[in-house]
Amino acid sequence: MAELLVRSDRIVLTDDVLDGWLLVRNGTIVAIGSGEGPGGYGGEVLDARGRVVLPGAIDTHVHVRYPGHAEREDFVTGTRAAAAGGVTTILEMPISVPPVYDVDILERRLEAARRDSLVDFAFYGAGGHQALDHIQALSDAGVVGYKIFMHRPQAGREAEFEGLWSANSAHLYQVFEAVARAGRVACLHAEDDEILALAERRLRQEGRHDARAHLEAHPVLAEALAIDLVVRLSEATGARVSICHLSSGTGADIVAAAKARGVPITAETCPHYLFRTEEAMERLGPYAKINPPLRSAEEQERLWRRVQDGTVDFVGSDHAPYTPEEKEPGWESIWRAPAGCPGLETLLPLMAQATVTGGLSFQDVARLTATRAAGVFGLAPRKGRIAVGADADLAVLAPEPWTVSAAAMHTKHPQTARLFEGERLDYRVDTTVVRGHIVYRRGEIVGRPGDGRWQRPPAPSPAAPRAG
Repeated sequence: MAELLVRSDRIVLTDDVLDGWLLVRNGTIVAIGSGEGPGGYGGEVLDARGRVVLPGAIDTHVHVRYPGHAEREDFVTGTRAAAAGGVTTILEMPISVPPVYDVDILERRLEAARRDSLVDFAFYGAGGHQALDHIQALSDAGVVGYKIFMHRPQAGREAEFEGLWSANSAHLYQVFEAVARAGRVACLHAEDDEILALAERRLRQEGRHDARAHLEAHPVLAEALAIDLVVRLSEATGARVSICHLSSGTGADIVAAAKARGVPITAETCPHYLFRTEEAMERLGPYAKINPPLRSAEEQERLWRRVQDGTVDFVGSDHAPYTPEEKEPGWESIWRAPAGCPGLETLLPLMAQATVTGGLSFQDVARLTATRAAGVFGLAPRKGRIAVGADADLAVLAPEPWTVSAAAMHTKHPQTARLFEGERLDYRVDTTVVRGHIVYRRGEIVGRPGDGRWQRPPAPSPAAPRAG
């Protein structure tokens, strides 16, 4: 039987930080203890003393886009980046050509991921009103949830967003009813369609093409109105909902109030909202263009408070790489660049930095990057924690100061990863273990395409119907 013994003086458990060891057999943690470990052990040893052993990160927000846009990323390059970042499971968004709006498309995406992935993976399905008739079938086929944009797709990109958007409340209400019956989670890109359209129209009429125009085209108001609608529709239908890439303290406050009322809502934010403000947009132009955009320092400070008090449930990277040829025209006109940037390789090191500068413990980091996501998306108890019976998914962090360098990244277009270029961080990913198999070690990818496995959640229990 394949065995691995891991020793460390900082093994991060759910309720403790252990000086001890864990034993892995056939990919599963079979024993955990304090001290040096079982006597007479003669198998492989991972000596991580002096380093922090965390549950491998579950990145809740990853865009690979293969096969529709293989020039941007594919499952080999994307999961190499994941392995280098301590990410052991990716939850892959359905945006591609075609998007994952029915079971046949899901099965084709699964075939590619099984062949090419170095780390484990799961999938979202499309949850827009155009895909309404497929929501139950996608749940039965094993998606972890549904991605829904609350605004119309950008002109020229309609094919990438087929089945993914619902821009009016009647459509969204029907989608939430279907999601409640299916028992999964509706995951919302929460920006109000009409506010976005008005803001952009006014800016274009003024002849604005500068980077700040993108910020002003996506006001905090648009996020707040959309989240408020999501809350109301969740209350009416019983659907479980989650706010994707929450960007503002204003929006986080709405989520906190909804949770206090018992609404079944969770929230995800991203490192770029916690570690960068709108000032970066002025310096980096199209390379800092993301949706929703970076916010003010005041909004960021309020968002941090909601991370610290537990309102924010998990942190995902929103890894969304593009080619330099797609990004560069944004210097001339910000409207011409797509929104998105790489993030898989900086997610965990940045959140570890929050133990130095952000008032978090490593147990908080484990909860935000692994444990809570596993519970929400049906991957617990095998994923998201270091415990007997769980998969041996581990991220080992070394307390070694380093400087983020895009040139050293494994994503397909590292030259576009400028948002954190030059950032000095105190923890680097030393080793990544997926189900007991080391896939990354001290700067070297040692895993192979095909090592990753599909993580299909069990059949869910549908929400209790509610009167509309």
